Amino acid sequence: MLSLETIDAWQQFSVMINSFIAAVLGSLIGWERDRAGKSAGPRTMALVGTASAAIVGIGAVVGAQAEFGDPTRALHAIMTGIGFLGAGLIFTDKQASGIQGVTTAATVFAAAAVGVAVGLGFQLLGAGLTLIILTVLRSTHVIEKTKKHSGD
Repeated sequence: MLSLETIDAWQQFSVMINSFIAAVLGSLIGWERDRAGKSAGPRTMALVGTASAAIVGIGAVVGAQAEFGDPTRALHAIMTGIGFLGAGLIFTDKQASGIQGVTTAATVFAAAAVGVAVGLGFQLLGAGLTLIILTVLRSTHVIEKTKKHSGD
């Protein structure tokens, strides 16, 4: 059985630092969504990132300490939970006769991926994913605005 005394302070501090990094990266993603006037802004994305990082970080530490189990099970749980959160962000707008919130839901999923990466110790990858996500959101936002203004 796993004893809490076997998990040293450095391991706990490492999970906490990674969770903080994921929160910062998530808030950057949320800042872009807020700037675009969309839901799920900096607080939401920071919480998604930090929770994802904490869950996989704890899973990895516990899995290593217990010498059994599979720490990737935490990944599955996160992605399932994020799927439910994302589904709640998607709704049908009868006045605009369309579906709204799909990009925001996908962005929440992406913020969770950033948190997972950082939580597993891939801080550089998490930063790179954040840059890719921001580039996609900003560049496609500009293209969509241009398309609307051109009348297409």
